[in-house]
Amino acid sequence: RGTQQWLRDNHVDFITKDEWPSSTPEFNALDYSIWSILEAKACAKAYKTVESLKRALIKAWEEIPLETLRKVIDDFPKRLNACIEAQGGYFE
Repeated sequence: RGTQQWLRDNHVDFITKDEWPSSTPEFNALDYSIWSILEAKACAKAYKTVESLKRALIKAWEEIPLETLRKVIDDFPKRLNACIEAQGGYFE
């Protein structure tokens, strides 16, 4: 609370807790992009144990090219703009 008050007092532009969308997958790179990559790489077959699934997911994560991760992050401002244009409604 103290930090938020300081930001308000010093006119720092920030998103308040009331303005921040709760649990929106559109703003979570793991939800809108990375999970589909991991699923395609690691979940193409069934696993007998949770540990073997964990190992497959970790291996799949390590195989994602750094350039792919950079592109996901670089696309984030476009997603924010799409949300603004949709006035908080649905967008792809």
